[in-house]
Amino acid sequence: MTSTSSDNESKAIDAAPPGPEKASGSRAPVDPTNADENTLAILELVKAQDAHHPIHWPAWKRWSIIIIYCFLQLFVLMTSTSYLGIEFLIQERWGGSTQVVTLGQSMFILGNAVGPAFMGPLSDIGGRKWVYVGSITVYAILNFGCAYARNLPMLIIFMFLCGTAGSTALSNVAGTIADLFGDVDGAGQAMALFVMSANIGPSIGSPLGGWISDNASLGIKWLYLINVIIAFGFAVILCLVPETLPRLVIARAAAKSESVDNDEIAILTSKVNVWKEIRFVATMTFRIMFTEPIVLCLGLYNGFAYGILFLYLDGVFDVFVVNNGLSVIGADLTYLNFVVGVVCMFLFIPVQTWFYTRDRKIHGTNRPEARFITSLVTVWLFPITLLWFAFTSDGKTSYWSPVVAGAVLGFADPLLWLSMLNYVTDSYPNVAGSAIAAFLIPSFLIAAGLAHAGVQMFEKMSTKWAMATIGFVSFGLCALIYFIFFFGGKIRMRSKLAKSF
Repeated sequence: MTSTSSDNESKAIDAAPPGPEKASGSRAPVDPTNADENTLAILELVKAQDAHHPIHWPAWKRWSIIIIYCFLQLFVLMTSTSYLGIEFLIQERWGGSTQVVTLGQSMFILGNAVGPAFMGPLSDIGGRKWVYVGSITVYAILNFGCAYARNLPMLIIFMFLCGTAGSTALSNVAGTIADLFGDVDGAGQAMALFVMSANIGPSIGSPLGGWISDNASLGIKWLYLINVIIAFGFAVILCLVPETLPRLVIARAAAKSESVDNDEIAILTSKVNVWKEIRFVATMTFRIMFTEPIVLCLGLYNGFAYGILFLYLDGVFDVFVVNNGLSVIGADLTYLNFVVGVVCMFLFIPVQTWFYTRDRKIHGTNRPEARFITSLVTVWLFPITLLWFAFTSDGKTSYWSPVVAGAVLGFADPLLWLSMLNYVTDSYPNVAGSAIAAFLIPSFLIAAGLAHAGVQMFEKMSTKWAMATIGFVSFGLCALIYFIFFFGGKIRMRSKLAKSF
């Protein structure tokens, strides 16, 4: 990013109206005996206008941090689908039905749902950096358990534990982006990089797993030993990445500065002990999930959308090998259509940014709902491409038709996910890690279930009607995006946790 872009972002921050507390110069009294209220009050001291806020770091520094974390996410998510490439080896070694063997993948996804519930809030209090370092180190160690599993249940258990430890690469990266970019116009592009890596990882995981399984000198063990090597490498690199949690960054910078304003003094003197605030860590995610209806609805919707990716991956063999006669390697290469689609999504984001900037100028504030402007149109591509894929997947039409349909789905699905992530982080900036965790938990629970449902659907139904059923259901879900765009602001006004605009 150029220095001009950085200047524009800074102007957007300076132009943003102060929050209600800043405008009034007062703050509602806090009950010192209430740990949750005390912690939230400390977090709310952070203002983007503060000179030491990481949002004012040079663009090259912020983007370098985001790129490192996005590569981390891409690496972790490859495990969820590289498992698909070795399923036949697992069955040969330990037996078990397809449904039982698929538990390895679904339990990894379930671990992705469990981890954010605690690591998200923990990173909101104690900082992002060491949560990343600690979790990815544990992830590396747990991969030894997968590599040297003695039976299928042991492998499945360690896949779940790996998913739990690796989930920080999903829940906390979005929070880190919120730390570094806030709700400025250019935040959408940074979040788009996060979404792109989240989709490329699963897309290339299965071909990678297939390549390793085909290599007689590698096999199941080395799929996970390679993970161990890369994960430890990331752990070392992440030790060198600076902390991004605004509260800690401002406090540390203010301690070294000669000029400190009142808010910075409050942050310096307000200490949050992670262990004493364990109640906050344990409950904040679930508090958001069950008391913020928009977050829950978006999480359920995203679970369906994310599960579609795994259903699509489950159906690739039937569609391209059985129905269209491609080789296994040729079918694996079709996964790359999703990569093409998500790259096109990344290149499209400046269009959404333009509309978002225009909306800010019209309304005088950065409305979270404006993140859905282009999605009001592109959301319809989601069910349309599912039906397109379904009705051209039976081998009677050129296989290029479902390939192209998958690429369009790779554009529409991530774009919708991006709008949701931006909306959540814009609405809950002070507890972004907890809010993203509350958003991801129902998402991964549904995705884990759909990984198993896909096996049954493709066995009991044809590929045409399995995908068509999902396509028809998704038409009804499109209404949710319109509801949030037009009524989300009124719902947020009733929230005690969402940011006021």
